[in-house]
Amino acid sequence: MSRYSDGENEEHHLNVEQNASILHTPSMYSSVGGDDDVSAERDLLENDDDDDVDQDKDHLYKRSNVGYDDDDDINLDHYNNDKAKLSQNIFKDESLPQLTVRASVVGIAVGALMCFSNMYFGLQAGWVTMGSLQSTLLGFLVFRLLQKKLSRHFNHFENVLLQTIAVATATMPLAGGFVAVIPAMKKMWREDHPNQDYPSYFSWWSLLLWSLGLAFFGVFFAVPLRKQNIIVEKLKFPSGTATAQMIRVLHQLDDDQVHTELLKVNSESTSETITSSKDFDRKFKILFISFGVSAAYKLLGYFFPVVEEIPLFGTYLQSTWHWALTPSPSYIGQGMIMGTKTGISLMIGAILGWAILGPIARNNGWATGSVTSIDGASGWTLWVALFIMISESLISLAIVLVRQLLIRFGYLRNHRSPEENVDPAPESQQVPRKWWISGLVVSTVLCVAIVSPLFDVPVYQTFIAVVLAMLTSVLAVRALGETDLNPVSGIGKISQIVFAFIARHNILANLVAGAVAEAGAQQAGDMMQDLKTGHLLKASPRIQFYGQLIGSFFSIFFAVAAYELYDKVGNMSENAPMANAWLGMARLVNGNNLAPHVLPFCIAAGVIVSFIPIIESINPHIGEYLPSGIAIAIGILVRPNYIIARCIGTVINWVWKRYRSDTYNEYMIVVASGLVLGEGVTSIFTSLLSIFHKF
Repeated sequence: MSRYSDGENEEHHLNVEQNASILHTPSMYSSVGGDDDVSAERDLLENDDDDDVDQDKDHLYKRSNVGYDDDDDINLDHYNNDKAKLSQNIFKDESLPQLTVRASVVGIAVGALMCFSNMYFGLQAGWVTMGSLQSTLLGFLVFRLLQKKLSRHFNHFENVLLQTIAVATATMPLAGGFVAVIPAMKKMWREDHPNQDYPSYFSWWSLLLWSLGLAFFGVFFAVPLRKQNIIVEKLKFPSGTATAQMIRVLHQLDDDQVHTELLKVNSESTSETITSSKDFDRKFKILFISFGVSAAYKLLGYFFPVVEEIPLFGTYLQSTWHWALTPSPSYIGQGMIMGTKTGISLMIGAILGWAILGPIARNNGWATGSVTSIDGASGWTLWVALFIMISESLISLAIVLVRQLLIRFGYLRNHRSPEENVDPAPESQQVPRKWWISGLVVSTVLCVAIVSPLFDVPVYQTFIAVVLAMLTSVLAVRALGETDLNPVSGIGKISQIVFAFIARHNILANLVAGAVAEAGAQQAGDMMQDLKTGHLLKASPRIQFYGQLIGSFFSIFFAVAAYELYDKVGNMSENAPMANAWLGMARLVNGNNLAPHVLPFCIAAGVIVSFIPIIESINPHIGEYLPSGIAIAIGILVRPNYIIARCIGTVINWVWKRYRSDTYNEYMIVVASGLVLGEGVTSIFTSLLSIFHKF
């Protein structure tokens, strides 16, 4: 699941399980070494005419623990009757390791790359991806390339751990507020103290402490939510389900190796899609080429900046309203990943903000500053975007709350049998209650002890912010499970509204409270998606809990390093598109006035958008064809030159899927992942080059 820095997820087509047919080869199940080659045993099973059939069958039964001793005579009829059972069980191993150093190391490495990529695109255009599918794919690729040097094959439990660690590592740019809240704080300081140096809480060591304070309490709080949301109510968590289906196909799991819920997923027969090593090599080459194309574009743009913005609509529209094409392969890849609904909604927002409302405000003298300034057209349309975000987020949360109240008072009933509500994970794989309770207490104390003195916020206010984060995270997780949308922006703004009464006229405390709430909702949501994946694949929740903690710990260092790198090169945080939204909300609830004549437009936009989640809850089929209000708001906030490339990616996705579904299912996620990561990774090196040239 990916999202904008305000919480918008991209459309994770559940047919991604078809995409999961990518990159699988039967040899992935084989231990390295001739005697341990399980694929050879599979060949023996399929050959009843072998002259040495008795010897081979005897060998197979011994190897698979069916129950024959060395001295037993093999009964051929018994063998034939049990043949199917043997073939089903031969690849199962209840003792498969789940927590391994190699999976952890690769998960951290993949997560680090995605963390830098998320920071880059989050600061530039407000886009952050959870990346569970990409990390699953990349992790599988790494071990597929190394399989001849491995002592044992890379199993599906390890892949679950790997993607859990990678996701926790990758999403700290959003959970830590680096793509929105921290830039908003810096923007506020520059405006209020134009001739003064930044305070100490913007130093790298302060940001490390800040990240440490926010990194863990959401993880611990998510643990008790698993039972109700995943086991009892069996919420869909579409991204988590899609990731489980991808892992299932990559590792060719039998039906009895996955939870029955996964078998009910509507998909084509992906379990029979096994590609050859030659096909794997072709897909790896495609990934490498798409990565290289994107990286080459970034390098070309570094040396020749003119290629980064092409004035398709003329120089006036380019220089004034930013209507130009940024032909970035990475943004095209993002459009391919996020899907049609989100991509089209972004374009609607761009047209609404940068071609209709902005020019109206400018021509009527309501926004007299430069277009991108706070008193210009983009500052005026900011309020419309803010009302859209708040309206859709709050209505979505209200729908979840009303549904729970109806269930609580018996108007809606859970028709599942008690047996269906039994947790299949044994007690030894559960996270003990004393662990998550003590961890929650310690992480809360840690957050309060760090954040309060760091920003000079009273202790009780930080504690209230954490409590608010926990309460609102319950609704956020439910919304995520039902819609694949984690409304972290709405959660943060609820906290900002509450803190307008708790800490009056303290804008900094308001931003801190919103950041704490957003961190809790973000972490709890990511954890629940991962736990859904693990549940469907019968992985240990305790091991995933370890993985989340590992990823969260390392994310502290990677996120701060990424932020410091990109902030020092071109001051990317100065133009972070989501910073204005956070700062504008903080100022609004603390008594600042709206822009002139914008209120009627805000009310109209908020009312119209509020019908979207209502219609979706009543008739999901119609809801599929409605735009996303959050994505429309982002389209208003982000410059259109970034939106156009994403819209191109969306169109490519739609055309490819419609007219060449066979190759789409095989290659789309491969191509898109390479395009996104190519520029994201290369931006690290171009940023270092820029720093080097300053000295």
